[in-house]
Amino acid sequence: KQGELRERTIQHQLQRASALNIIINAISIWNTLHLTKAVEYQKQSGSFNEELLHHMSPLGWEHINLLGEYHFNSEKVVSLDSLRPLKLS
Repeated sequence: KQGELRERTIQHQLQRASALNIIINAISIWNTLHLTKAVEYQKQSGSFNEELLHHMSPLGWEHINLLGEYHFNSEKVVSLDSLRPLKLS
């Protein structure tokens, strides 16, 4: 597909584009939360270079599988404290 919208009607194209915007926003928020935790950890350990912040961005999604179908449980309430722990190795 490589960035092409293949839906036939404009309505379906708009729906697909809107869904993609939601996914990109969710990935950006997720990445921002985890980058924040990683920076906090590095600052606490005393090995953080502030200059590196200029090279960081929450907009990457190479580590996200964008293919396939996903099912989300809207009844499951998650707090920021229950996020997956950082990989420190």
